[in-house]
Amino acid sequence: MRKKYLVMFMVVVALIAATTGCETNPNETETTKTDPYIGGTRGLVLQFAEGAPPDEVFDNKEWEFPVELKLQNVGEADIDKKDVSIKLGGLIPSDFGKKDSDFIKNGIGEDIIRTYKDFEGNTISSPDVFVTFPDLSYQYQLSGNKVLPIRAEVCYSYMTEATADGCVREDVLSIDEDAVCQVNEEKTVHNSGGPIQVTQFLEQPSGADKIRYMFTIEHQGSGNVYLPGSGCPSDRTKENKVYFEIESNVADLECTGLSGGDSGKKGEVLLNEGKRVISCAQQAKSKLDYIDTIKITLKYDYEEFTQKDILIKKSTV
Repeated sequence: MRKKYLVMFMVVVALIAATTGCETNPNETETTKTDPYIGGTRGLVLQFAEGAPPDEVFDNKEWEFPVELKLQNVGEADIDKKDVSIKLGGLIPSDFGKKDSDFIKNGIGEDIIRTYKDFEGNTISSPDVFVTFPDLSYQYQLSGNKVLPIRAEVCYSYMTEATADGCVREDVLSIDEDAVCQVNEEKTVHNSGGPIQVTQFLEQPSGADKIRYMFTIEHQGSGNVYLPGSGCPSDRTKENKVYFEIESNVADLECTGLSGGDSGKKGEVLLNEGKRVISCAQQAKSKLDYIDTIKITLKYDYEEFTQKDILIKKSTV
């Protein structure tokens, strides 16, 4: 009987150890050492630092406080400090002793490095970066308490990489199950962490001497996506567009559905309801059967926000 209870105790201890003490990256999924990326659909996570702003302050210049933002890059692309812009909304700057320009930062003090996987498959998290809007103070005397929203909006340049194995065959119509690879099938796609993903890759023969690839590009984040370098403009003319580039060992690979590029392998892609299918074709002239590793790079600007309410309290009776 004592042996039975000992076994039960050891099982409980093992379960507790497996389920506690593990704070995970919100992007992190179960991977192995052979997976090239961590994956996930987040890029930059934006939060207010604890107590900045506080939940409540007093009016009539009696309480000075900062607004401080904590930025964590949980995706797998570095963010250059000059490619980050942040602005505060919800508050009238002059009500808090500030000018409009004090609520806007074009560029920050340091780069935001990516989260990445080391050679052992361990996830190395990005260090937090803090950005502060200092010394806000409500300037006027209120007749009663007032609640105001504080919104922080961030625009940053980002990138997703995706890789997949295409199949090149001497006979693209062959269905030999013992071949090194198959042409007519859906392929596994590996994506780096980021809000824009390649969610599907289909390969098919196109006649007797061509191979056709179809890639589905999809917006899977919660923010807004724009062309890279556009700065997330308010007029929306650059919205729902990404820059696409494909690399392959086959020289004559050419894609349709791209605009603004100088070849059939790169250009702008307009997402329709957050999605777009890009079709590429290549001539099959090989005398050998082999796996062709295909790399897709998606570049874009991305916009997200965080918001909280602050209570401005009447300081006099």
